[in-house]
Amino acid sequence: MTIQRSGIQLHPLTTSDGSAIYTPPSRSSTLLAGINYPLEVPYRSNEIPEDTYIEVNLRPNNAVGMVKERHIESLVKRVLQSVILGEETPRCMLQCTIQVTDTQIDESLPGGVKSGGQGESYLETLASAVNVAVLGCLDAGVQMLGIAGAVVVSISRDGKIKTWPSLKERKAAESLHVFVFGKDGQNLLFESEGRFEMEQWEAAEDAAKAVVVGRAQQDEDVTMEEDRESLFATMRHAVEDKVEREGRWRG
Repeated sequence: MTIQRSGIQLHPLTTSDGSAIYTPPSRSSTLLAGINYPLEVPYRSNEIPEDTYIEVNLRPNNAVGMVKERHIESLVKRVLQSVILGEETPRCMLQCTIQVTDTQIDESLPGGVKSGGQGESYLETLASAVNVAVLGCLDAGVQMLGIAGAVVVSISRDGKIKTWPSLKERKAAESLHVFVFGKDGQNLLFESEGRFEMEQWEAAEDAAKAVVVGRAQQDEDVTMEEDRESLFATMRHAVEDKVEREGRWRG
């Protein structure tokens, strides 16, 4: 299995403490995240005495945020709560704003309508939103237990598994799944849609872990060169490149 690289750009916004642009390997969408941290909590009722209050806002590409966006926000917030050291900045707020800047055109519809409507699956946007939020936190220097990464997986009617499927492949799939993994490959979150058997779900999870964490933990025959294509490795390379550029600038 060949793993395609994600497109990552760190700190595209100069007015935020941290920011990132993420494009999944399917190239079906592009998301921009801005992180402001730490901030004063706007309402005293939202203050958490021993933890950081996290606020996530998702804005779609071509519409007003509705039920789907609110659900994605709650799931992204749950992931951030599991990886951020909130006790380091109690009574403060981490604000994460995510904007979908581009989406793939659905060529099956008359006139070519862009994807992302309320009637479509939210899973592809969820996976990208998790990734861009984590990247934005890394760019902002948020203290974290470790990184987290997500991938969407489709299972076709003939049982074929595909990571980061295209819009056409997602519409034709029997089921869709999102897996979010943290350090050491622990499963932080999973969401599924459609009809599938448990054996198919387990095979999809294995394929997702290979893409996010890397295959070296699962297959001793995988070389380090092959494992550099994983999402975690791509994230680390993006951060290392940013640090190297800033170091050269200071020098």
